Amino acid sequence: MTARPIQPRLAEAAVEQEQRALAEFISRRWRIAESAASSFVSIAYRAGKEHSVDPVLILAVMAIESRYNPVAESVMGARGLMQVIPKYHPEKLEPHGGEQALLEPQVNILIGAQILREYHRRLGGDTEAALQMYNGAFDEPTSQYANKVF
Repeated sequence: MTARPIQPRLAEAAVEQEQRALAEFISRRWRIAESAASSFVSIAYRAGKEHSVDPVLILAVMAIESRYNPVAESVMGARGLMQVIPKYHPEKLEPHGGEQALLEPQVNILIGAQILREYHRRLGGDTEAALQMYNGAFDEPTSQYANKVF
């Protein structure tokens, strides 16, 4: 058995420590079970890696959109942690079994991250504009939503 290099292990340990600290903070701040917060953080890191989106940005969107309530539903029809509106993203939902899948944290976070990445690309890498578009407030001049997320 060959030993793994020290640097990657140190980096992995730092990421694990960061994730634990975020989960503890989220658990305390939004008064949710630490196990749920840990799960959301872990999923956000995986989704962030898969879609090249900062996982802390994903977690911030969840905080603003649903206050970490995985079954949140808005009057506009947005669902889950990242408040994805199914009628605008049916092609993303189809492989997961349709809009009911949005109430599954893993699916919701993955699709939310995918949407953020698409908007980010479409808008030339402008994170603020991507967040405004995510919220459906692209033309709002004060970028109020993006500022809340930041």
